[in-house]
Amino acid sequence: MRSCLALATLVLLSISPARGQYVAVKQACSLDARQFCAEARPGEGQLTECIKAHFEALAEPCKVALVRTAAVRRSCETDVKEQCPAIKRGAGRVLLCVKQHFAALSEPCKQAIGHAAERKLRAY
Repeated sequence: MRSCLALATLVLLSISPARGQYVAVKQACSLDARQFCAEARPGEGQLTECIKAHFEALAEPCKVALVRTAAVRRSCETDVKEQCPAIKRGAGRVLLCVKQHFAALSEPCKQAIGHAAERKLRAY
């Protein structure tokens, strides 16, 4: 019993943050991808463009998972500072800022959101 628990703990601790982000996006966005982007072919940029076009209609868990990926945080950092200069991190404030100001976000930020979905949903 102890060895099973130790093995499970080891497996959970060995999952990288990037892997955790992959799983979170895949779980949160698979239904949205099927609903809004069923015709988009992954790997050709179509899914990226589709996610950008439908971001505001995506389910909240999908938006949260996408905005929380490291690549999106890096690409959107300047946008968040410009659109919400007094924002304090935590409690979903960054996500709220991105949602409220999505239309005004820079193309690289929107592209990062779309790419995050495409990389993680290729096999939906």
